[in-house]
Order: sequence, then structure tokens, then C-alpha cells
Amino acid sequence: MSFVELELQLETPLFAGGHDPLKLDELWFLRPSKVKGVWRWWARALVAGILYDTGKLRGRGKHGILKAPTPEEAGKISKIVGINMGLGYADPDPRSALSRASCYSLVVEPVNVGRFRRIYRGGPVALRDKQLNLQRQTLLALGRRQLEYLIPGAYFRLRVEEQLQVNREAVEAALAALFLAMTFSGFGKGGRRGLGCFRVVRARGTYARFFDPKVPAAERVYRAINALRRLLDIKAIESEEELPPLPSVSARKLAGNYIVRGHELRPFQVVEVRGDDAKLLEELHNFFLRSARARRLLNSPMLQDALRQRLVAWVLGLPREQQGTGYRIIATGVDRRASPLLLAVHRAIGEGQERREGVAYLSVFASADWPMHLVWRGKSRKRSAKGMWLKL
Repeated sequence: MSFVELELQLETPLFAGGHDPLKLDELWFLRPSKVKGVWRWWARALVAGILYDTGKLRGRGKHGILKAPTPEEAGKISKIVGINMGLGYADPDPRSALSRASCYSLVVEPVNVGRFRRIYRGGPVALRDKQLNLQRQTLLALGRRQLEYLIPGAYFRLRVEEQLQVNREAVEAALAALFLAMTFSGFGKGGRRGLGCFRVVRARGTYARFFDPKVPAAERVYRAINALRRLLDIKAIESEEELPPLPSVSARKLAGNYIVRGHELRPFQVVEVRGDDAKLLEELHNFFLRSARARRLLNSPMLQDALRQRLVAWVLGLPREQQGTGYRIIATGVDRRASPLLLAVHRAIGEGQERREGVAYLSVFASADWPMHLVWRGKSRKRSAKGMWLKL
């Protein structure tokens, strides 16, 4: 049984290597496992948000991290995602009878791909009739390496089929999470920075209504949260005064002491920006590079922007170290912390027709799973900080 069949169109360049990371895999231009991984990430964030809203996800300090989920909390999230939503669960106890395979099978079929293949040789990246300079691809092509990629316009079909029996409420919650993944994330290299974004052109099947492209982004989030609440039979939302211990799609605001410059901080927010789609991708993608920010804001890549001056660029992800300078984590067992900012860029859809206007979604997760100790080292000085996250 097929739950839904989606017709997808690529909207930003896709860099998705196969066994050779520099070349597209002709058998799997878009791997089902990659789609499943992003799908599960958003499902976990949704479940974490539901538990956080009901006061059942508080976390605790651990291994140099301000807060992290307890083993019991992490296990509960995994069970709800894997068992209740049907995305598959592997119990750490080999004698347990709870382990089960995913109830869903993904089938990805390239429809019109061949003529959209290009080779990146260190120059601009193609986006329809425009050429973009993207920081991630410049980095990947160091040493004059050639990268194969797909330009926007390629078409795929994605089918979600029933592999094991699953109830209707679970399917609705799982597919709502998949729609969030398609809306707010990309795939392949740079998928968290606006690359490899797909638009749902058409949906067919029993659950096609869950993928209506005309539904506003905020409504997609609320529908996903409500679908999961129905599955778990959760209605009440309790008050919580601390940040969640991991990225969470929460439906409510934080306590008043998290107001920053008049802006009320939430565990999960989406900033929507509209404009020319090519310019949105280039400027927002490159924002995460200091020199690009300084060039755009201060007209010189050599100057220091506000993030650099206040030593808070660590919020863009750790480590951020190059040639012995930058931010370094001072903690045992903590090596990385991904950025809490996820960028996706799409073409805006008008009434009955496509427009050249684009819409960018910047998903912002506020959580407490950051290292407690950082050291910033410049070329001539070194500065230690404890609890720098308080400057957020």
C-alpha cells in the first residue's frame, strides 16, 4: 500500500556524492537513507517538543555540557519515534522484544535528471540563469577538485509505502514530520545551509492532503504538533522556565527572563524572508562565513562584524577553528556542536502561477546542549570564557 506519492522539483543546487564524494551516484542521485535520516531528525525534534511542553523533558548537566537529555528521556524519545510513529526502533537490550523495523518504505525515482548535471570547477554555481558564489562549494573544491552536482529543475518521485502495519494516527504524525523536513531542510552537502532543497509540486494518495504546497509554513508546524498530540493523547501544556536540553519543536514561549532586546525567545522559531531567490540563497548561505558577513555589512571582508567583536560567532556551530585561531571546546568527550540555525530556500508560489520571488526559512532552535567552557584564540591573544551561552 502506498500512503503518498510526491512529485519533487529541485530548487537549489544538490551536491550529493556516492561512494566517490565528489561525483553524483548515478544509481542514487537522492538516497532514500538520506531522506529517512532528515525525516527522523525532525520527528525526534517534534517528540522532544511535545515532552518539553508537558514538563517531561528537563535534562541535566553532563560531560562539560550545560544540559543534555537523561538516558531515560533520550530512550523515551527514541521509543516514541520508533514505535509510536513507526519509524523503527533498536532497543539497546538485545533480549528486548521492543526492537522493530520501520513501518515505512521509501522509494525514490529520478524522473528528469540527466540534463541537469553540472561539474563545479571552483567557479560560480548555476541557479537557473544566474551564477552564485557559495562558500560551501568553494571549500569542497579546494585543491582544484571537481564536484558533480545537480542544478535546480531536476524532478524526482518519492513514494512512502507501507512496510509493516501501522495505525492512521501514527501515519499522520510521521508524514507531518516528513513535510517539515521537506520544508525546512535540504539534502546532501550543505543541506543545513540552503542546498539540496526540494519543493512538493504535486501529491497523490490517501494522505496527499498532508503535503499541500499552499499551506503556510507556520501552519505546517502547528499541524505536525497537533498530529503528534493526537497520537500521544496529550492536550495540556505546562509551564517550563528553562531551555530544553536538545533542539525541540515546541509550541510555546519561554519564560519572561529570556526576552532579548524586546524579542521574546522561543525554543523553536522560523524566520521567513522573501526576495529574489538567487540572492536569498547566496547571501544567507554565505552569512555563516565571517568574511562574507563583513563584506555585506561593512563593505570589507577584513573588518569585524558584531558577532566577531562580541565573540559570539560560536552560536553558528562548533568547532569554528582555523589555523590555530577561533573557538575551541574545553571539555572531555565533546567534539562538535551543530549550528542551531537551519536554512532552506524555495521559490514562492503565487495564485495559480510561479513567481521569481523566493522565500527563505531560517529555523532557529534555542536549547541548552552547549559546552560550558570555550576558549577563543586570536593571532595575538587568547581569551577563556565560561557560560558564554548566557550572551544569547
